Amino acid sequence: MSTQRTDVPASEQDVPVRAAGATDGLATGNGPDDGRMTLAQWVRLGVVGALLVWLTAATGVYGLIMVLGIVVMIALHELGHFVMAKRAGMKVTEFFLGFGPRIWSVRRGETEYGLKLIPAGAYVKIIGMHDIEEVDPADEPRTYRQQPFWQRFGVAVAGSTVHFLLAIGLIFVLLAGVGLPGGEIVQSEADWRVGSITEDSAAARAGLQEDDDIVAIDGEEVGTFDDLRAVVGPSPGEDVVLTVDRDGERMEVPVTLGRNPDDASLGFLGVGAGVRPDDRLSPIEAVPASVDQFGAVAVESLKGLGKIFTPDGISSYSRQVRDARDEPAAQPSDPRADAVVADEEDPNETRLLSLLGVFRIGVDAGEAGGAASLMLLFVFINVFIGLFNLVPLLPFDGGHVTIAIYEKVQEWRRREGRRYLADVAKLIPMTYAVVVVLGLIFVSSLYLDLVNPAQVN
Repeated sequence: MSTQRTDVPASEQDVPVRAAGATDGLATGNGPDDGRMTLAQWVRLGVVGALLVWLTAATGVYGLIMVLGIVVMIALHELGHFVMAKRAGMKVTEFFLGFGPRIWSVRRGETEYGLKLIPAGAYVKIIGMHDIEEVDPADEPRTYRQQPFWQRFGVAVAGSTVHFLLAIGLIFVLLAGVGLPGGEIVQSEADWRVGSITEDSAAARAGLQEDDDIVAIDGEEVGTFDDLRAVVGPSPGEDVVLTVDRDGERMEVPVTLGRNPDDASLGFLGVGAGVRPDDRLSPIEAVPASVDQFGAVAVESLKGLGKIFTPDGISSYSRQVRDARDEPAAQPSDPRADAVVADEEDPNETRLLSLLGVFRIGVDAGEAGGAASLMLLFVFINVFIGLFNLVPLLPFDGGHVTIAIYEKVQEWRRREGRRYLADVAKLIPMTYAVVVVLGLIFVSSLYLDLVNPAQVN
């Protein structure tokens, strides 16, 4: 990062950074300040209302819930920036939901609040976000660039913090109000139970039941379902003893393994894997468990991001886009089938979803599992967006955080009592490159979701 240092005291310097979510000059005061609407704005509002009615008729109530949920989520993200900026004494001139033509706005004090036609996001405008923005000298002390480190840092991280708090709140509701398998969102491979039993199979003849926990086979522990497949597969027709945990009671169950109907050389027990029974926690138990499960979801999300943005992940995604019209609709493979088969690539493993893809999955999840499934989906959405937004590159929030931290470290290192400024103008080419990459991801993921939609089981 190229930097420059000046001899102007920190309290008088401009800090050329722009807060995440803020948009420069996207809105101009072309409507009444008292909230009255023009005929054109009434027409735009009617268009939005008609689209929502059509959406509900076409996709059902869960389609409407998905759209409203995403809009509210984005609005709360921007509200986080807005509140922190106001608390820091920064001048916020605009807070709008949506982009494009204005539907309605009203001015309260120094801030204009309103709605725009395209519900694809939200933004706040804080003055003085970078060094080339012209600001009235009288307002200069209230610019973002003039504020101390912790205030700028607080504004930059506020959006992601809101997403994380939303996720924790939703997890709490799921744990304390709904119940989740084993009281956990993220299930480990060792958490499986017998979920189904094939008719007239070895498992059925031995009297196995759903929710049984198969602990071992002939004394050999089977922690995961893959472990069970690995033991059963090479042993067709053999007599084995299963150690089964049923409602907390251990028992030994003798079984004569069958043969796989698709390959007689492989053993076959006849069970399918399921998850543990739902467990609802008390509110007191749910508080620390919510934080713990948030951490587990965050770790899984980081792993997913890591898989996507690796050479293999990028190559896999490129093939998906290239072959989208030649492949059947992508469906997750079932890792819990009772057979030993060659591993196949999961077509959704490195799949990037557009808003359209997320919307479709949300509708399917709502229809299959109701409100609880939608809440679970929004947990993952909030955690993913919160983490993705902290990528340490402009124009992400994480880029502004990185700049603020870099400048502060340089100030501590030099101990000269002067503000150390990062020359953000020299980061513009990299920022443009990031924007281009984001544009390519947006277009390609939308194309993929249009011609080869991702589906859920």
